[in-house]
Amino acid sequence: MGQEGLTFKQKEKAILVSLLLGIGSAIPNIVAALTSNSLIMLTGVFQSISEILAIFFAYIAIRKVSKGTNLIYNYGYGKMEGFSSLLMALVIVISLIVVLTGAIRGLLKPEKLAGIGVLIGIVFNMVGVLTNLWQWIKFKRLARIAFSPIVEGQLKLYRGKFAMDFGETLTLSAGLLLGKFSFAHFIDPIGALLLSGVLFHSAYTLFSTSMDNLMDRTLEESMQTGILKVLAQHFDDYKDLHDIRSRRSGGDVFIELYLEFDDDLPMEKVMEHIKTISADIKAIIRNCQVNIIPSREKPTLK
Repeated sequence: MGQEGLTFKQKEKAILVSLLLGIGSAIPNIVAALTSNSLIMLTGVFQSISEILAIFFAYIAIRKVSKGTNLIYNYGYGKMEGFSSLLMALVIVISLIVVLTGAIRGLLKPEKLAGIGVLIGIVFNMVGVLTNLWQWIKFKRLARIAFSPIVEGQLKLYRGKFAMDFGETLTLSAGLLLGKFSFAHFIDPIGALLLSGVLFHSAYTLFSTSMDNLMDRTLEESMQTGILKVLAQHFDDYKDLHDIRSRRSGGDVFIELYLEFDDDLPMEKVMEHIKTISADIKAIIRNCQVNIIPSREKPTLK
């Protein structure tokens, strides 16, 4: 892994495109819902509106983060990405509740799909499938470049949107083609019920990732193993390892190493070892800041 990561401008541009696409796709969804009798289209409208709000707050957050830190919040702006992705998880939960409520109501009182809105919904949902697939692939590529809670949130959001639009297309098409059969009246609410599982998975994984970031959880085991490998390679450069601390702040990684060096070692040599160890860690962990503190004992927690 290299050290190059995403710039804030890249994130900001990607999320702005998402916001504009969200607003553009919401308009035909509203028209289709108003001119059809589809429960799944109605829930899609609520979902679209909530997603637009989530993406808007993500855009505001990334603009704040792009301005950098200041003397009051040295690390806090990075956490705004975590708060933003947490907001997206909450929005998905709201969408999930709306979908489940509508699905249960539809199962109790099934109705036939009818109206020009059904055809409008099928056409625009097919467009949505292609658009959301493109956005999903784009954010998946960005996520490979560097970790970012906002990018992860957008990735899960568009994965869910792709599944929703694909499911809505199949549901509306099946309901329209099989409308003369009484059992077809249940296709719409059952489709909404099945799609709620996708929303639940997206909300759970996004919430878990966001909380890990906000609670300063230590790095993943693979990264910690990488740090230990570097320390093992430089075993002769220091006397003892007293502690390793790590955390994330947005897309940045902060690592603190408390190393004890030989008392007879000149400070110039100590600094040389610190510089070398730090450089080797940065070579395997992207967007990381390494702080090596010479210490004779394990630091105490306050």
